[in-house]
Amino acid sequence: MLRIPDFVKSEIDFIKENANMTPREEQLFSLRNKEYSLEECAEYMNCSISTVNRVNKSMKKKILRVL
Repeated sequence: MLRIPDFVKSEIDFIKENANMTPREEQLFSLRNKEYSLEECAEYMNCSISTVNRVNKSMKKKILRVL
């Protein structure tokens, strides 16, 4: 299972450089690295939990492609 907070700094930098994420995906990636829950991310990003779930799904696909 992919857990974003488990990445180390070098992996985070590599993913950010190579995953071709949208600005919203990058924002969610940063928040998840700080161990925010998806509900907290939705509140911080001022969007619905379903939007965060959709962004999270596409972000994880991009991460898995570069790993």
